Amino acid sequence: MADCKVAPVSKGRDDKLRIQNGWLCHLAPEIIRQLSPDTEEDKLPFSKHSDVFALGTIWYELHAREWPFKTQPAEAIIWQMGTGMKPNLSQIGMGKEISDILLFCWAFEQEERPTFTKLMDMLEKLPKRNRRLSHPGHFWKSA
Repeated sequence: MADCKVAPVSKGRDDKLRIQNGWLCHLAPEIIRQLSPDTEEDKLPFSKHSDVFALGTIWYELHAREWPFKTQPAEAIIWQMGTGMKPNLSQIGMGKEISDILLFCWAFEQEERPTFTKLMDMLEKLPKRNRRLSHPGHFWKSA
């Protein structure tokens, strides 16, 4: 998985935050709450727990085919994610098992997020679909 720290927060000349699109959605609430233009990247509390949160966002992207909060400005995303708000999952059409994994990864309290070992167990227990290996995935995903 790519390191989310490669997209720093910076201030532009107009005193607005400059943040790469989609980057904020990969940050766990405990990191979002520490963000400021003056905070050095190596001082942010990245951890295995925050990596699980980022993996949850990637899981969301795979199923929704877009970033969470994609139409929101950065300031709204910072507030929403920093307070534990999540996007409405009912509009995406994920199955219960899929959304359970996502919500588990996106737990507000980092201690409530699963370990990667636990995630592997959860993924292995997902129902399998019968399909040919060469069949493109977008044809079997429910709309």
